[in-house]
Amino acid sequence: MIRISSQQIFSGGINRLQTLNGTLQQTQQQISTGKRVNSPSDDPVAAARILKLDQEVARIEQFQRNAGLADNRLNQEESALTSAVDVIQRVRELTVQAGNGTLSQNDRLSIASELRQRLDQLATVTNTRDASGEYIFSGFQGETPAFGKNISGHYVYQGDEGQRTLEIDEGVSVAISDHGKGIFVDIPAADTTFFAEASPNNQSGAQISTGMVLDQQVYDEFVSSINGDDLIVRVQDTDADGTADTYEIAAKTDPGTVLDSGAYTSGESILFQGIQFEITGAQPGDAFNIKTSDKQSVFSTIEKLIYGLENQVKGAAVATVDGATGFTPNTGDVLHINGVDVGPFTAGDTIADLGAAINGNFDLQEMGITAEVVSGELRITSQGQDMRITTLDESVDPPVSTWTGDLTIAGAKFEDLDVTAGAGVTSANYEGGQEAFDDLIADSLTNLDNAQDNILLTQTDIGGRLNAVESTTVFLEDSSLYTKDIRSQLQDVDYAEAISTLSFQSFVLEAAQASFAQVSRLSLFDRL
Repeated sequence: MIRISSQQIFSGGINRLQTLNGTLQQTQQQISTGKRVNSPSDDPVAAARILKLDQEVARIEQFQRNAGLADNRLNQEESALTSAVDVIQRVRELTVQAGNGTLSQNDRLSIASELRQRLDQLATVTNTRDASGEYIFSGFQGETPAFGKNISGHYVYQGDEGQRTLEIDEGVSVAISDHGKGIFVDIPAADTTFFAEASPNNQSGAQISTGMVLDQQVYDEFVSSINGDDLIVRVQDTDADGTADTYEIAAKTDPGTVLDSGAYTSGESILFQGIQFEITGAQPGDAFNIKTSDKQSVFSTIEKLIYGLENQVKGAAVATVDGATGFTPNTGDVLHINGVDVGPFTAGDTIADLGAAINGNFDLQEMGITAEVVSGELRITSQGQDMRITTLDESVDPPVSTWTGDLTIAGAKFEDLDVTAGAGVTSANYEGGQEAFDDLIADSLTNLDNAQDNILLTQTDIGGRLNAVESTTVFLEDSSLYTKDIRSQLQDVDYAEAISTLSFQSFVLEAAQASFAQVSRLSLFDRL
């Protein structure tokens, strides 16, 4: 016989009631939280799997935030590039308008004025910021504006060549930025060109204009002769009065060899080997760099166009021959103007005979080339195009000399023809403002088209990246739904089952309480 004390009865009853109450409270917690597993003890295996699924959901949500950021950045960049194309298209329209031969100089100046506004507008677009305040085209230098003006007032790139990337899925990264150098600076130029800038070591604050190429052939030949080297322009004080009065030009790799020199006057044009530029406010010791390049930024294209509209006079090409000593042919001498033979002449012929030969030549008349004696000089004028005057017969290879007398023809911007005493320069180009202006318009249009093409390539690339972001976003959404569904199956409570269980547990608890109440009243004293 087992002897059961009253204390055992009470202890067992209370323990049973506590167990039933704990089970009931667990079911109530499941219903109130909506989760079947609220602590690892509820279901250790499921709890471990839920933890891993929670980590996977968090990972997917981070990638989704990255994808959203990438989408916003790329859309903002694409929008900025579209605005840039609109500005460049307007500049192109103005360039075509500037090429209209009926416009006056004031009309061209008005166009230049609007171009300056468009130039500043383009700078504003390229300095677009993202939501965090960083410049989107500055590479890794997000705190620095992509484009700013240097001391001479020319727009230059101030960022670096960094490209930011963002991981939008495991092992999947996408570029979310493009540096402005690749988009707006490294653009193929129509012809070899140059960029002028003041040396950072200058203390005077002197400026150098953007300048322009006046004679492409002369410049190309010169650049080839120095193997594409850059140039240095140095301003000096030769009379020791404390002011700059001369300049000299040398190659960057051979600064000790002076290629050209001349008198310096602030703001006066310097002509050298087919190019023109101005230096303003220089002091002795100042230096300036002329950088040769086959690429040109869209900003430089517009700046050089403005420079040409404001400075290039649309005049005729004029060559002059002095009546006293400039023209002394020997018998049989032949001159060549734009490939047309003029002559032969005889000893003793004068500039009047040269003029008559030019005016009587039908081919030269077709080209708009005429001659006139004015104040003892023969002026050879080309209204429609440049002139190339040479004493070499270039129809044969190699060219042969057709001149044995003395001949000097001045007026070329860069090198006059001079065969005095049978030596010297045998060919020279005489360039008119019209030809240089037409070349400026044509080159500007080509450069603007190249700039638009360069931006279009970037937009195409951005479109591909946006497609990648979109497809990855869809994949992440599907993965998130699948992961959350599995987690829900493990974690979420079945309300119908839980409520039914709660009702049953409540009934059992109530029955246990009633039974315990009855048993607790039993006593041997009741039988005495």
